[in-house]
Amino acid sequence: MSEQIDYPLSSPLDELSEWQRVVRPLRVSADGYLRLATNRLSVDSDYTWEMHRHSDHELLWAIDGVLEVRTPETVYTVPSGVSLWIPSYVPHEVTARSGTELSCTWLVASDVTGLDRVVALSTPPLLEQVLDHLTRDDLTDAARRRAEAFAIDLVEPVPRLIFDVPLPTTPWLRQIADQLVASPADTRSVEEWATDAKVSTRTLTRRFPAETGLTFSEWRMRLRAHHAMQLLALGRSISFVSRKTGFRSESAFGAAFRRTMGVTPGEFASLIDHPRAPMTDWLQD
Repeated sequence: MSEQIDYPLSSPLDELSEWQRVVRPLRVSADGYLRLATNRLSVDSDYTWEMHRHSDHELLWAIDGVLEVRTPETVYTVPSGVSLWIPSYVPHEVTARSGTELSCTWLVASDVTGLDRVVALSTPPLLEQVLDHLTRDDLTDAARRRAEAFAIDLVEPVPRLIFDVPLPTTPWLRQIADQLVASPADTRSVEEWATDAKVSTRTLTRRFPAETGLTFSEWRMRLRAHHAMQLLALGRSISFVSRKTGFRSESAFGAAFRRTMGVTPGEFASLIDHPRAPMTDWLQD
């Protein structure tokens, strides 16, 4: 069980509603509060929003580039064409890689039911168009409510998505996981990790799947794929990515990536370059 920490809490919708009333008058609703709002921004260098929470639901995606989102239990890679649903009050840390353009949509928690866990979602162009429509100043309350309801209907989980890396909770296992998250190219064997943790290899190999659902080798490969996707999304070469993820050759990296993701690194890079239809089609095969 993760440690209970009182992470900073905010309501972006309340803050945006207040800003709209004071700075730029806008018809937002009969009670003067936004029910759904979107903010877009870009970063020129790697930037991290430290662990925090919202009282609103959040839909987060990279318009261009890649995001890494970390909760107390899991690390997620969010490439363009895929979004991440973060329910209200879930602590999360977001890292945007250099050159990334991202979008954050916040929704009143009581307006959305049935999505009570962090989950990957498809991001169809129609959803982006509706969210853009909702930024207009001249919408009536009724028109805004219709558009908000339609936007919520377009939010759908993506099946069989494995862009997440579950994290163990036992302190000594979590220390190993955190070191590998920080350095995916670390090639120490399971025996060496067990020695460093002062436990037997059998204990480590038994505890890892009990807490993550994956063997140590499966987990490490998923982590490497997670890191590789970020680098590929940033346009790095396959030879560069293979080195940065701990492989001695491009062929070994390519085979391992394909076993984990179902596509080659080159195919994945192509999907990132043209994420709209191909990415969704691949995820749902």
